Amino acid sequence: MEKYTASFLGRDCPGVVAAVSRLFGDMGCNIEAMAQTMLSGAFAAIFVVSAPEEMTAGRGEGACGADCLRLRLEEGLERAGVDLSVLVRPAIAEQWGAGLNCEPFVVTVDGPDRPGLIGEMSRVFGRHGVNIENLKALLGEGGEGKALFVFEVMVPDTVDLGRLRRELALEANNLNLRVSVQHRDIFEAVHRVSSF
Repeated sequence: MEKYTASFLGRDCPGVVAAVSRLFGDMGCNIEAMAQTMLSGAFAAIFVVSAPEEMTAGRGEGACGADCLRLRLEEGLERAGVDLSVLVRPAIAEQWGAGLNCEPFVVTVDGPDRPGLIGEMSRVFGRHGVNIENLKALLGEGGEGKALFVFEVMVPDTVDLGRLRRELALEANNLNLRVSVQHRDIFEAVHRVSSF
C-alpha cells in the first residue's frame, strides 16, 4: 500500500463526502484520516489514504503514483456529476513537531476587521517557531466590521511563553485588537462551564 494525501475543493452540495468516500472505497483505498469544511458555499477536504500499488500503476506505462490516483478520482467525480478540483501528493512521511515537546494553546484575536490581520498575527507565531494547526476567521462576530480569529497552535517547550504573549499583545495593540492566549485544556474547560 502507498500512502497519499488527496485535497478536494469545489462547490458544496449534499452527498459530496459520500461521493468522494465511495470513489476511494471502489478503488480499494483505505481512508486513514480526513478533515473537511464548508466555507462560503465552497467545500474543502483533505483525505489521507492508503492506495493499493496496482491502483497507482500506469496504464501500460509503468508506475505513475499520485498522478494516476488523481486522474482516476477526477474521472469518477465527473461520472458522479460532482464538480471538485483534485490535488494528490505522496503523504508526508514525517510531520512537523516530531521529536519536539509541544503544548497546545488557543489564541483568540478580535476587533475591527481590515486586510492583513491574519498575516500580521501569524508572523509572530512564525518568528517563535510556533505551528498553527487550525485557524478560524469569523467576520461580523461582535458587529458590523468586526472580526474574530481563533488560532489553535502548538508551542514547543523551547519557546519563551512570556515573550510570545508579550509580542502577540504588542502586535494586537498596534492593530487595535484584543488578544487572549490560553492553554487548550483551560480554554476547553472555560467553554464547557460557560455553555450551561
